[in-house]
Amino acid sequence: MKLSVNIISDTSGYATEKIVKVSLSQFNVESITNIYPDVRDIDSLKDILNFIIETCDNFIIYHSFQDSRMNVYINDFCELNNITYVDITGYSIRTISKKLDLEPKYAFSEESLYETDRFKTLNSLDFAIKYDDGKDFRSLKACDIAIIGVSRSSKTPLSIYMASKGYKVCNIPILLNTSLPDELFEIDSKKIFGLTIDKNILKSFREERLKSLGLSGKSQYSDIRAIQKELDYAKEIMEDLDCVMIDVTYKSIEETSDIIINHINSRKGEKND
Repeated sequence: MKLSVNIISDTSGYATEKIVKVSLSQFNVESITNIYPDVRDIDSLKDILNFIIETCDNFIIYHSFQDSRMNVYINDFCELNNITYVDITGYSIRTISKKLDLEPKYAFSEESLYETDRFKTLNSLDFAIKYDDGKDFRSLKACDIAIIGVSRSSKTPLSIYMASKGYKVCNIPILLNTSLPDELFEIDSKKIFGLTIDKNILKSFREERLKSLGLSGKSQYSDIRAIQKELDYAKEIMEDLDCVMIDVTYKSIEETSDIIINHINSRKGEKND
């Protein structure tokens, strides 16, 4: 029977997922991993735990929380319901406590955990790297910003730059004649920003990319007619999504980021009116 591994965390769950992958690699077993990131209140945790019980048969829970209240709740829940679980943070704290022969303080400040600029930045960078270039479409519902565009339109550097400002950003490549994930059409289109670029500038970027890889500058990837088809297809997609389109041809990453942030802030103002 397939093993369902469920990761619940108050951050992205990326570090725990790596631990799970290493552990599963030791066994010849079919498995699926579900990640529930950014869980920061008991009510949300209850809903997730009940959902797992209702939808999974053969499962295990890995969890990592910096708030001791969340840790205590999920451990008690698993014990009462005879659920196999791994408490990543709790195990680490208990090990250090035993080694030092000291009791842990368990004095976590919710503000210091989740609201500091440093925590937000690290968590957002973790998110952007994990979900770069359409690696995992599950990120779309959790992201603050979804950036779409053709190859070499500055999606990745823009995502990393905006993550350094505390935004959770994922980017999705638009490939000619390739459908985008359904999840992209299910989120608020105001979260989505499409990057456009002049075809000749894009051609030069792609030729430089090919040269850096030791490849010939002449290929379908850098052919001007193929590029025009890609850009036309990308524009159709962006119009279907009804997202904001930004011409990045002569813009720096910082300028494009400012445009996106201004759009986000203006929407917040509309909601508050």
